[in-house]
Amino acid sequence: MYNTKDPLKLFEKREKAIAHKKFLPEDLLKLVAFTYKEQLKTFENTSPTIPEDMEIAPLDQVFSGKPLLPRSFFSFDLESSLKLFNLLLDHLDSCSTHLKESAHTINAEIRKNPRLPRETFENYLQGNDQFFRTFGEKSPGSPRTLNFLTQSAITPSLIKNASRISIALPVDHTWSMGHCPTCGSLPYISSLEGKQGARHMHCSFCHTSYPFKRMICPFCQENKSESFEYFTVKEHPGFRVDVCKKCNMYIKTTDFREMDRKHLHVLDDLESLTMDIMAGNQGYIRPVLSAWGF
Repeated sequence: MYNTKDPLKLFEKREKAIAHKKFLPEDLLKLVAFTYKEQLKTFENTSPTIPEDMEIAPLDQVFSGKPLLPRSFFSFDLESSLKLFNLLLDHLDSCSTHLKESAHTINAEIRKNPRLPRETFENYLQGNDQFFRTFGEKSPGSPRTLNFLTQSAITPSLIKNASRISIALPVDHTWSMGHCPTCGSLPYISSLEGKQGARHMHCSFCHTSYPFKRMICPFCQENKSESFEYFTVKEHPGFRVDVCKKCNMYIKTTDFREMDRKHLHVLDDLESLTMDIMAGNQGYIRPVLSAWGF
């Protein structure tokens, strides 16, 4: 997410291209731009600690499907995460009506329970999406606002910790189980890279990128070619939607090998949002949220 040569410059270039297409609400794109820039600043300054007694799974167990460290055991920099959470919450006052109303609801709940932001981080680490769904009922106009704030605020810490943990992974190993070998979470997008079009998955939690076999469903491990289909949309060159007819789930895939553009997976995910809508209309399911928590 932040490991490109100049992530801010690349982000701004891609942001202009997306804005020119005019298929995303201006408010949403501005919010994502503000969030990404603040995440970069936080990433540079955050210092999540790794507990001395933390045990990383041995590689033979990781090859069998166990992650190096389950997401619930990830540590994060609470101070920097809280600071970013509050900054983004304040920024929502300048956004659309629904987001502004959600921000007011969240602020009201924090006044009643000052520990709420910390509790959201704990529930996010546990993967307790029901917590966020239930809270979203309090702001039906924008029910995923709290999830967006939590995920956006904690992600810089998670990425920094994952980068330290994932060095234990062999760089030349191609994985056959779809979940992230670092934290055990599912991928949110995939990409085809290099001359041979090697397939890579990108984790929805810690943003680890890992090589993955081409003809396997990352969600149900189906490996029969007749179970797989994909569709493209001419308005989104370089993107496709890979669907599995066995589990009825899909993942978007980018292939920029013949294009003059670089991957920035969190923006690739946003730019192809209309393809999620199309896949949903065809009855396919995305098992994870977007890179932005909605």
